[in-house]
Amino acid sequence: MCSGAGQRPKRTVFHCDQGLGGHMTLHDYVDILKKWWKTVITLTVVGLLAGGIYALVSPDTYKATSSLYVSIPASDSATELNQAATYLSRELKSYATVATSPYILEPVVEDTGVDKTVAQLQDMLDVTNPTATSIIQVDATADSPEEAQTVANGVADQLTKGVGSLSPEVANRGGTVQATVLSRAQLPDETSGLPSWLYSLFGVVGGALLGVILAFVLESLVRRPRTTTELRRVPGASLVASVPRLKHRTDARSFFPAGGESAPAREVSPHVTSLRSRIQQGHAEVLPHVAGCAVLVVTGQRSGDGATTVAVELARSFAGLGSRVALVDANLSDRGATVLLAQHNHLGVSDLVERRAGADQSTVRLEMGLTFLPAGTPTPRPSDLVCSEPMAALVGELRSEFDVVVLDCSPLQDSVDAAVLGELADEVLLVTVPGKTSTDQLQFSVQGFRETPVALVANRVRPSRAHSGVL
Repeated sequence: MCSGAGQRPKRTVFHCDQGLGGHMTLHDYVDILKKWWKTVITLTVVGLLAGGIYALVSPDTYKATSSLYVSIPASDSATELNQAATYLSRELKSYATVATSPYILEPVVEDTGVDKTVAQLQDMLDVTNPTATSIIQVDATADSPEEAQTVANGVADQLTKGVGSLSPEVANRGGTVQATVLSRAQLPDETSGLPSWLYSLFGVVGGALLGVILAFVLESLVRRPRTTTELRRVPGASLVASVPRLKHRTDARSFFPAGGESAPAREVSPHVTSLRSRIQQGHAEVLPHVAGCAVLVVTGQRSGDGATTVAVELARSFAGLGSRVALVDANLSDRGATVLLAQHNHLGVSDLVERRAGADQSTVRLEMGLTFLPAGTPTPRPSDLVCSEPMAALVGELRSEFDVVVLDCSPLQDSVDAAVLGELADEVLLVTVPGKTSTDQLQFSVQGFRETPVALVANRVRPSRAHSGVL
């Protein structure tokens, strides 16, 4: 048998070599969208509602258009005609600007009687000079078709007067630039702008696009593995098994603590059996006919991950092979396994470490081949006892007497007990629930065990996120 608290053989384990920095595939992008589908759907619905509301509250508008033709007086001289054309092409843009100035719009308000200020008329107008033409186009947009028609024609009429007065002579000769109304604005019979349903469509597209962008932003910030595929990418660890949501949890009555070796064995979950088989591949000494001993630390990232249940089930599974198994409740704070197995008042680890009791008083035979060491008498300094030399000596003694030693430790977010005991172990089983812990936290936890191999156990995996069992 193995001996020595600090001695443990190095074992070959199954490591995942695909890091987080690798290139993402189409499947990875699809997984991200599946993970954040609620966010995408929510923003899509918000976009739809926003577009619909905007379409409802936006008033209908009408656009009327009038156009003017700007010309110069005829001339027999080609030189004068060319000079006049050059002058006109330069001035056309200015006339379009003049059309929206108070010089034109103040008379429009007086002549037409529209109830608008000059600033309001400026917002209603869009006056342009199409390229390479002598045409000025006046577009007026208003809440009513009559007002749009009135403003467009009013500006056109007033601009014909303004053009003549602003250009008294052309090319040093008599005559002025003339602006003639080419077409008068007609009463519009349809609303202008986009159909109302397009606003809803734009809202859906914009909301969905924003949702997709937000999904990738959240993924980069949160990075919580939610599938077994993502757990395989945690650097430095191997994903050895996934356990689905169980309908029935382990309880004290399943073990018959007082029944001794004659107590009937409860059937072990096939998923725990799969986990045991993977451990056997790297640690042959766990088998009863192979010399040696394997110490396994079982811990969770956080309370409630189910590490205690996995530790108890795994110990029972090894005992079912005929191996001599020691299950140790090393979580002296929460006493998870002790509570689970209804050994609250029994002496245990704390009593052994502080030498208040012997091994025969501190152990419980749960079933054939399975010995349990409860947490023992509550202590005000649980971490001090777990991280002490006497505790290391206890682990060494267990190595010499058992084939498998399973240490149920406190969660990593609560204490460093598991990391300290990991130095004495052959492998660490880190139990995690997909979606509860970020990748950075898992990676930091794995690095905390230094050279001790770490295997991830995905607990309470939803069937839609992975096939249960060996991975």
